[in-house]
Amino acid sequence: MIAAVMVTGALTLSPIAASYDQMPSSFANVVEAKAAPDVDLQDLRNGEMTCVEVLHAGKPLFLNFWASWCPPCVGEMPHIQKMYEKYGDRINIAAVSIDDNEGDAIAYIKEAGLSLPTYYGDVQKIGKAYQIEAIPLSLIVSPSGEIIAEHLGGMSESEMDSFIQSALK
Repeated sequence: MIAAVMVTGALTLSPIAASYDQMPSSFANVVEAKAAPDVDLQDLRNGEMTCVEVLHAGKPLFLNFWASWCPPCVGEMPHIQKMYEKYGDRINIAAVSIDDNEGDAIAYIKEAGLSLPTYYGDVQKIGKAYQIEAIPLSLIVSPSGEIIAEHLGGMSESEMDSFIQSALK
C-alpha cells in the first residue's frame, strides 16, 4: 500500500519507496505561517474560474491536492466529503486535482458521487507555487491567507476531523 505519492522534477510522479506501514503515522505539522500562493482554479462542477485568495476569504480553507490515480488520495476523498458535509458552514473546502487532464478528475468525481468543491488548474504552476513533492497534501489556510498547518499523506476520517478542528479553534 502507498501512503503518499512522490512528485519529482516537473511534476513527474512516482510512488514513495516505503510501504504504508513503514511510514510515520502522521505527517501533520503546524507550520510557521507563510502566505498561501494565489493560483487560478477552475471549478470542476460548473467550469467557473476562481482563485485560492477567494476561497480563503472569510473563513479557514482546507486545501487538498490529489489525483484520481493516487490510491491514498482516492482513499481519503470520502472523508473529505464527510468533512464538507459536517463543517462546510464553518470552513471552506477545496480539493484541487493535479491529474494530467481535468477529464480524469471529473470522471472520478462523478463515479464517486462527490459533491464537495473540486478544482483544477495549471498543474505546473500549482506544483511550483505550493512546492508539491508528494500527494495527497492537505493544508489549512487562515482567512488572512496564511498556511498554518499541513499534512502529507492520506488521513483516516478521525485524523482529518482533528486536522480540520485545529483550524476552527
